[in-house]
Amino acid sequence: MGEEHENGCVCRDLQQLLEEQKKLSFDEFRFISEDFGYDTIPFILSTGKCQFEAFGWTNNGDFFTTNVFRLEAIDVRRCCATISLLEPVDIDGYPVDLCDNVFSLRTTSNCVVVDLTCFKSLQPLSPRLVDRLLPIVEPK
Repeated sequence: MGEEHENGCVCRDLQQLLEEQKKLSFDEFRFISEDFGYDTIPFILSTGKCQFEAFGWTNNGDFFTTNVFRLEAIDVRRCCATISLLEPVDIDGYPVDLCDNVFSLRTTSNCVVVDLTCFKSLQPLSPRLVDRLLPIVEPK
């Protein structure tokens, strides 16, 4: 199981992504305890033919589908990762497809373990999308 996989580049890319995600969140610092950074670099996984999708439940108990994830942990030796599902929402906070007008990506407690040898590429997205505050609309 410890051998180099043919598609090991996605595994190495996600290992680098996790390192950068930790640096962004300031987890590695001893003396800085304020919440300056972001703790998620959202990404999309692709097999080369299609994007990976997963199904989960929102914090309100509603069903959703997503193709955007957060890396929680990686096992480089086995070339697998634990990823959590991010829920795409519009400017009003309603769930949408990634093809629609995504305003924010909500974190959820849904996680899956994936075999990274099944994927050919990953596409990182802006950390600013994660848990972005919805605008307050004042009534007229």
